Amino acid sequence: MEIRQLRYFVNAAKTQSFTEAARLSNVAQSTLSQQVRQLETELDVELFHREGKHIQLTAEGNLFLTDAQRILDDARQGLQRLADQKQLQGGNISIGLASGLGISAVLTEVLTEYNKTYPKVLVSVHQMAAPLLANKLRQHEIDLAMTFTPDAPEEDLKTAPLFGTRICAVMGEHHPLASHASVSMKQLALQPLVLPTPDLIIRSRIDQAAHRQGLTLSPAAEIDDISHIIYMLRSRRWVSLLPDVATLAVRGLARIPLTEAIPLPTSVMTLAGVYQRKAVTEFLRMLQTSVHLLLQSGKENCEICGETFISG
Repeated sequence: MEIRQLRYFVNAAKTQSFTEAARLSNVAQSTLSQQVRQLETELDVELFHREGKHIQLTAEGNLFLTDAQRILDDARQGLQRLADQKQLQGGNISIGLASGLGISAVLTEVLTEYNKTYPKVLVSVHQMAAPLLANKLRQHEIDLAMTFTPDAPEEDLKTAPLFGTRICAVMGEHHPLASHASVSMKQLALQPLVLPTPDLIIRSRIDQAAHRQGLTLSPAAEIDDISHIIYMLRSRRWVSLLPDVATLAVRGLARIPLTEAIPLPTSVMTLAGVYQRKAVTEFLRMLQTSVHLLLQSGKENCEICGETFISG
């Protein structure tokens, strides 16, 4: 049994297609099919039902899939341990960033310091909807996630608090509410609202706050992409509720505090119980140190960008 055979088998199980599995594995389909056949011969079981071009896991194949994935994970972590014996003279780390959190002042500072210390390590940042981040971690597509703290953390994920920001009312700078020092949820309920979709953590926090005040918000539009909401806000008509950090670098918008603040805690998430590469542990160390110093300073707003930082 070879590692490559297990990898071919897992890719075929995921895609239910030898053609797609061969593409993912970067080998010819005939090579992949042959190697899977050899694996079945060695194990003395059929791993797939084959019907023309269609394949489906057998009961034995489904049982073996868990073991194959565990073996591949162990092999990957072993290689990472060996690689970490060398100094951080290359490689990369991949960060998932919740949509709406943005490249905050904290992240910018940590990215800058990390690059000064480890200039040959490539840091990739991928922004996406917060609910997608957990599976990206599980699939090893990202090494860590910076996100809004979920209501119910999952057992296979390790969640460490970062800082809290606030949700504010956002509208075009020429909107009638833009001159107000603060606005209430009751005032906003009378406006044509464009809000994040209910599956996003931001929206759940908004709805919870409205419920506590005896209100039910009825948005005129719901959008799952924060950047599209921001685009709509440039007109005089629309109003939204968003984290203040989401609109920091956007001109032509006004951010108005709410009379009853809605705190929005953030966290960094990683996979629990797995080996972390040194490149990742060093980034996490710098991130936690930066957040600790920021909160210790007692300043709730960044002096440069105005972003809110409160204890998460």
